[in-house]
Amino acid sequence: MREIKAIFGVLILLAGALLAYKALPAYWANFKLDSMIADEAIYYTNFPKPPEVIAAAVASKAQEYNVALTPQQITVDYQGRNLTISIAYTEHIDFPGYPFDLNFKNSTTNQNVMK
Repeated sequence: MREIKAIFGVLILLAGALLAYKALPAYWANFKLDSMIADEAIYYTNFPKPPEVIAAAVASKAQEYNVALTPQQITVDYQGRNLTISIAYTEHIDFPGYPFDLNFKNSTTNQNVMK
């Protein structure tokens, strides 16, 4: 009986390690992407561009983090002195026996204090 419990425990640990191996890169890329859009909001607050240009720039920089974003998934909104960049995307994880999707939504707002 103890051998069965030990084998079952090892299988659970292996399943957890495989889940971490599959899912952690998506979470890490999302973390880096969140930092990148915060930097982009600071830059484009001080050097304004049309929303379409900002969305295209953010989408191209997202490729560096292996996140396939299109400019349509990025919302850029100017409200007075504030610039808000929002993204929403889904990352598919192929876990054996249970594939699933991770939904990420990031948003950042920056205010231009120089105007």
